[in-house]
Amino acid sequence: MRKYIIASIVCVFVVITVAAYGASSSLDFLTSEKFVINGADKRLSVINYNGHVYVPLRSVTEQMAADIDYREDERTTYIQQQSVKFDGRSLAPVPSVAYEKKTESGIVWMQEIPLLDGNACWTDCFNPYTGPGPASEMIKQAEYPPVAVKPESDIVITYPKGMKPLHLEVTMASESDAGKKEDKAVPLDGDRLHLPKQPGRYTISIYAYWNKSQQTRSIFAVDVK
Repeated sequence: MRKYIIASIVCVFVVITVAAYGASSSLDFLTSEKFVINGADKRLSVINYNGHVYVPLRSVTEQMAADIDYREDERTTYIQQQSVKFDGRSLAPVPSVAYEKKTESGIVWMQEIPLLDGNACWTDCFNPYTGPGPASEMIKQAEYPPVAVKPESDIVITYPKGMKPLHLEVTMASESDAGKKEDKAVPLDGDRLHLPKQPGRYTISIYAYWNKSQQTRSIFAVDVK
């Protein structure tokens, strides 16, 4: 009988504690708040507790192109930021562009290709040139040194996780196309651009579109030989 009485007292104490907690606390698990992460509007589910907003760590890291891992044996949370580049003026994300180079021994390695920033709009708009103009003219103005590549090799274009544009368009023009108003659009095979077999200098533009107000243009040149 004594055990039953003690158990009843404990249950009553728990009920009173929960009731008191509910009376003194305000907890909302369904609040959806607006965040601006790297210039882009995001909606994340948060917890509103007594006027303080708590955000799930994984939700934020995924939006910031970072990986998160919890190791139970170490009781440690690891957050690893991916390699993310941003245009210093518009704060727009910059793609990683690399030449897939294959050596005679069969080893494959990626040679990063430097980019010129074209016109971009993100948190702000920026145009480093007086007019849109052909990419070849921008290459000349910047005195950009083309990267030497082999015929029919691949250029790999990637964006950080969570920042891939909704639409990606690539155009290419050779020296023989100089004077033409528009460069020729070329198809992508996934994230790969197949270069032509014909030797020559090619100027390439990458147009990325996230929405109507957020878009970028990146430019580079290669010497196929």
